Amino acid sequence: MSPTLGQLNAQQCRTFVPTLHTTPYPAIDPSLVNLPSPYVVCILGGHGAAGGAARTLSALDETANEVRSINPATKVVVAQCNIALDDDVKSLVGTVNSEFEGRLDAVVANAGYSGPLIADVVLEKPSDIQTSFDVNTVGPFLVAHYLLPLLLATESGAKSFITINSMGAPTVTGPSGHASYCVSKAAQARLIEMINEQYGGQGLFSASVHPGGMRSGFVKDLPEEILKLLNDSPDLVGAFCVWLSKPDAPQTQRDVLKGRFLSCKWDVSELEARFDEIKEKDLLKFRIAVE
Repeated sequence: MSPTLGQLNAQQCRTFVPTLHTTPYPAIDPSLVNLPSPYVVCILGGHGAAGGAARTLSALDETANEVRSINPATKVVVAQCNIALDDDVKSLVGTVNSEFEGRLDAVVANAGYSGPLIADVVLEKPSDIQTSFDVNTVGPFLVAHYLLPLLLATESGAKSFITINSMGAPTVTGPSGHASYCVSKAAQARLIEMINEQYGGQGLFSASVHPGGMRSGFVKDLPEEILKLLNDSPDLVGAFCVWLSKPDAPQTQRDVLKGRFLSCKWDVSELEARFDEIKEKDLLKFRIAVE
């Protein structure tokens, strides 16, 4: 049996291709992408774009103003939303309908939660694993439950559904292998696989994306030996997601990568060179080895 993601450790997964990036590069330069108008994106978690949702409105003000400063013509709508609450996520349907006439091209579920980094299930707090699953697994399910119908109903839309996952998903050992985060993120990746099985045939593109190592709000309590490794630009994952979901993405790219676990750090030209192998061996998915 060829090794798949479930049989690889996190280090092997990180180096799936030889070249790893820390900042955007020409092949995924978003400034070279011509998006159609209208093109509506709903981003959930902390900071967003044309449609953004976060638990507090103040969390979106800075990003909303930044988007407007780049292009004043961009319509930016912010919405308060706790991704783990059914009614909050459901309300986004009304927002999309009222503000964008029901059009939705792409969804990026970026919300996440990581409790203290304690690699011991006896010492981890049950409340942390509950919150991790509520945000990292139940939340993306709710987003898919309510927003997939809008994506699928948008004629000529990009029909892209991306969750921001983590290299913690394939991690089971080492100091960063804490159950609350890693297990809930692995479950999130599995959810994407199921969504692809159910809706990939209807033109939906879905993927789990590792965003690289950034000094976000998650990292304030991490030890220095881990902090020093977090040097990736947040622009990298943004550019990678644009590359994944751009309307003129080759159909081969969408067909091969849909439903899979990807890293924004991987060089896309080297990733493309492995397309045949990825498809033949069904790589970058979680599996149980039975031989």
